[in-house]
Amino acid sequence: MRTIAERYKLTSPIARGGMGVVWQGSDLRLNRSVAVKLIYEDDLVAKNEATRRFYREARITARLRHPGVPVVYDFGSDGGELFMVMEYLEGHMVADMIAERSPLPASWTALIGAQVCAVLAAAHAADLIHRDIKPNNLVMCADATVKVIDFGVATALGAKEFSQITEAGQIPGTARYMAPELVDGAEASRSSDLYTVGCLLYELLTGSRPFASRDLMTEIHRSRRETPPPVGRPDVPGELEELTLRLLAKSPEGRPESALSVFESLLPLVKALPSLPGLINKDLSADPVHMYAAVIKHVST
Repeated sequence: MRTIAERYKLTSPIARGGMGVVWQGSDLRLNRSVAVKLIYEDDLVAKNEATRRFYREARITARLRHPGVPVVYDFGSDGGELFMVMEYLEGHMVADMIAERSPLPASWTALIGAQVCAVLAAAHAADLIHRDIKPNNLVMCADATVKVIDFGVATALGAKEFSQITEAGQIPGTARYMAPELVDGAEASRSSDLYTVGCLLYELLTGSRPFASRDLMTEIHRSRRETPPPVGRPDVPGELEELTLRLLAKSPEGRPESALSVFESLLPLVKALPSLPGLINKDLSADPVHMYAAVIKHVST
């Protein structure tokens, strides 16, 4: 197997993205598991663009210090190929959870959404907009913590530190989860991030995107014109469905005011969590992360 920078041994690929491949690996110096992201591109112009985006992603991810964001350990070049070394996450993509277990219980939906909003609250406070919240960019770890990954198309509001990665008319992010105003050419905002949270909650509760269609343009058109179908589950609390639909409002003014307010609405709904065999460890009472969180909780009570 290949070793990067004479230190990081690659073992097996984890995922492929628009710019490269993420590998599971090991840090030979510190003897710990890591995730190594490598970019690939043969075309020189495309490679220069991918390099610029990769630098941005590394700086933005490293700048945002939060338990819900993977830690960046290292960044550099090996044999002309850029690499980023991050915390290795043991868990499942939320997209896989939806495919295998949908629809998810309302309480687990609230738990996932609340953690995502906690990350977004930190990002938004730092004037960072993720722009691509979706099930494929979320990892549920075995201790029930959720990690937000892939800040590759994130933007910084009013900051010159990070170069722009899109030209006029280009739309960053994933179109099927995109707020209607972005399709119409508006700039990304905290509110457009909240719209993607609404898409996430809806998909967790129903197993389908709110305006799902095999045809991309049809789905985009529906997202701009139609009202999402009802969740249609009697076991889903009314306040959770109402919040989800508010997040999916066509106009930013119709959505909740902040990620913090959405977090505060979701937190009371995180209760009576049923077991998820094969996904979450059975007994978390002695889990170090939960022990630590149990102590910190008393600071705010």
